[in-house]
Amino acid sequence: MRFIGIDLAGSPKNDTGFCLLEVTGEEKKLSVTLLHSDSEILEKIRKNDPDLTAIDAPLTYEGMNRECDSILRDYGALPATLRGMEVLAKRGTRLASELNKVGCKYIEIYAKATGKILGFYDADDRAIQKKLLAAGLCGDLEKRMLTKDEIDAVFAALTAYLHYDGKSEEVGGATGKIIIPKI
Repeated sequence: MRFIGIDLAGSPKNDTGFCLLEVTGEEKKLSVTLLHSDSEILEKIRKNDPDLTAIDAPLTYEGMNRECDSILRDYGALPATLRGMEVLAKRGTRLASELNKVGCKYIEIYAKATGKILGFYDADDRAIQKKLLAAGLCGDLEKRMLTKDEIDAVFAALTAYLHYDGKSEEVGGATGKIIIPKI
């Protein structure tokens, strides 16, 4: 099985974290990289043909606050109407529209909530990476230190895997839904 996690940046000028999680039996192998343009992201998704893609960004935007963001406020979620978040929400909504056109299955997630719920979150990225390794994940995180964007993409891919496996829950309503791990 193949799952993709994306930590989408608001602007293509900034780094977007991309993670491919390949699950074969008990092995969970991560391949991570940084991307920029929407076309790069879409091409990488198409090339890897995932069972599910999880995106850390608002994927719906109607110019108002969303219930799902309010519910996850304790995890640090911000309203989609804040200026920086609005830019991200508009990009996420466009990306979701493109994924719909090609029939790609995707979910919206919040990486920080996933990290906290699963017990991986830490202010120190090195500590997070050590926890991910201790959990049995392999691949690129064994070879080098990942960036913050790549770590959030890993959390997104893990959320996709857990959702596919029925170990998640949905928060939100008509204006947007975010998938989080269920423990």
